[in-house]
Amino acid sequence: MTKIAFYAPVKPPDHPIPSGDRLIAQNTLQALSLAGFETEIASRHIAYSKRPGLEYLQARRDDALAEADRLVAQWRNAPPELFLTYHPYCKAPDWIGPTVSEQLGLPYVTMEAAHTGQGFENGGDVWRNWREEAHKGFRKANLHLCLKPSDKAYLLDKLGPNTPVSDFPIFIDRLVQDLPPPPQVLPQREESSPWLVTAAMMRPGKKTRNFQLLAEALLPLQDIAWTLTIIGDGPQRADIEKLFARFDARRIWFAGELDHPSVLASFKTSDVFVWPGWKEPIGMVYLEAQMMGLPVAAFCDMGVPLVVNDGISGLLAKPGDTAELGSAIRRLLIDKDLRTKMSASAKHHVEQDHSINRAADELDRILTSVIKSHQQTKKRDDR
Repeated sequence: MTKIAFYAPVKPPDHPIPSGDRLIAQNTLQALSLAGFETEIASRHIAYSKRPGLEYLQARRDDALAEADRLVAQWRNAPPELFLTYHPYCKAPDWIGPTVSEQLGLPYVTMEAAHTGQGFENGGDVWRNWREEAHKGFRKANLHLCLKPSDKAYLLDKLGPNTPVSDFPIFIDRLVQDLPPPPQVLPQREESSPWLVTAAMMRPGKKTRNFQLLAEALLPLQDIAWTLTIIGDGPQRADIEKLFARFDARRIWFAGELDHPSVLASFKTSDVFVWPGWKEPIGMVYLEAQMMGLPVAAFCDMGVPLVVNDGISGLLAKPGDTAELGSAIRRLLIDKDLRTKMSASAKHHVEQDHSINRAADELDRILTSVIKSHQQTKKRDDR
C-alpha cells in the first residue's frame, strides 16, 4: 500500500477547535484512505501566526526545521512515497514538507496553497517576509492542487506560467446516517413558520461582520413568518446577540456551540441555510447545509459560487448587497415549492460535484501519476 505523509501547517486535522480548515484536512485524510493510500500525519506542528513579527517567523521556522530533522531521521530507512501538505500560505508557510521531501528524495504536493489579502496597510506589506518563506516552499512542489481559481491564478502569477498546477474539486464527506434528534435548546417548530438556520464561530473581524450583514438582510422581512436558529459561540457572542436584539425574541434562537452531528441534525430539520459569506474563501458549511437538503441564501462572493449553484441549489446576491440578499431569503421563505425543488437539487449538486468519492478517485489518479513520474525521473538520474 502506498504511504502518504500528510501535514496541515495551519492546524492539525485532530485539533480541538473546529474550522473549515480542520474539516477539509479531515476530509482529505478520509479521501486518501478511500483511494487506497496509507496515510500518516507527519507532524502536528502549527506554523500559523496571527502576528507578522520576525521573531515569530524565526521561532516557527526553527521549530519546523527541528521537526523536519526528526522526520528525516525517523523515515530514513522506510520513507513514505509522497509528502502532501494541506493549505500552506503566507501566515502558515510549510518548512517541513519541502525539507523532508528534498532530503529523502520524495515528491512534494500541496493542496490549497494560497495567500492572504491582509497586511497591505499604508502601501506596505507587513507579511512580506512570511510570503517570501511560503513562496520558497511553493517553488519546491511537484504539483499544486488548487481548490479555487484565485489560488491557481496567484501561483501562476507569483511563481511563473510553468508552475505545475491542477484544478481539484472542493469536496465533503458522505452523509451522516444516524443523526441525533435536534438539540433540546431549540423550541418545538411550527410547520407554518419556515425555519432559517446559520452556523459560524463568533469571532471578531470577518465573522462578526457577516452576522451584521445577516441582521441587516433580515430586518425588512419581519412582515412574514420565519424563525432563525444561530449555531455557534465565541468571544463576540454578546455583541452578536445585541445585533439580533432588534427582532422579536421569538424569532431568534441561539443554540450555542454544538457537536458536528447535532449541527447536521439542526440543518436537516430546517428549511433554508442563510450566511452572507462576505469574503468567504471556500465555505464548507454551505456544502454541509446542501448535503442535508437545505437551499442556500448568500452573497456571490469569493468561494461561495464554487460550492453553491446559483438558481439551482440556492440564491446568490451581489456581494455586500443586503437588500438583494434579503429579497433572496424572502423568495425562499414564501415559495415552498421553490424550497422543495432546491432542496432536492442541493443534495444532487453535492453528490454529483463535491462528493468525497469523486475526490478519492481524483487523488488516486493524480498522486499515483506524480509518484510514478518522480520514480522514473530518479531512475534516469541514477543511470
